[in-house]
Amino acid sequence: MSAAGFLEKLLGGADVAWVPLGELTTVKTGQLVNKNLIATNPGPYPVINSGREPLGFIDKWNTDDDPIGVTTRGAGVGSITWQEGKYYRGNLNYAVSVRPNVSLAVRFLYHLLLEMQSEIHSLCTFDGIPALNASKLKELAIPIPCPNDPDKSLAIQGEIVRILDSFTQLTAELTAELTLREKQYKHYRDELLTFPKPEQASD
Repeated sequence: MSAAGFLEKLLGGADVAWVPLGELTTVKTGQLVNKNLIATNPGPYPVINSGREPLGFIDKWNTDDDPIGVTTRGAGVGSITWQEGKYYRGNLNYAVSVRPNVSLAVRFLYHLLLEMQSEIHSLCTFDGIPALNASKLKELAIPIPCPNDPDKSLAIQGEIVRILDSFTQLTAELTAELTLREKQYKHYRDELLTFPKPEQASD
């Protein structure tokens, strides 16, 4: 069965509503941070700013259990970040937080935003320093299955998340395995193809 066919089976003929992101979430900028602040205040909390990986680690946090972020400026503008637990969100990262009493699973939203990267990039400006305005991001329409049946909607979202997270884990495992095999290949290639040169050959 194709992915589209599987989705149709999950939906069971139910409606899908396309709703502006700003109606379902709040979009807020993090706090000012720079390398000097990190260097003078080292600690255990990751700093998430303009890249997918932590800019560094600091001794304070300003975010807890609010994992989704979107890069606001720079080369990685529009990139989606996911950081669990306590961390420091910088001023180049938007917090995208599901509003209370909205039937939208956080992890489902994360996968949606990853899937809609091209649409998000189309909202960015690239004159000078690339940037993404929060008001534009709030206009992004996202699909909500079964909008009139919250329980069914969340069940469908949960199943989609389960499937996509399984593939994410499998991909990570395969990537790690491939990296290991490449290292092994290089090791044995070097061992097996390093022949003695004429002056080193024994009589």
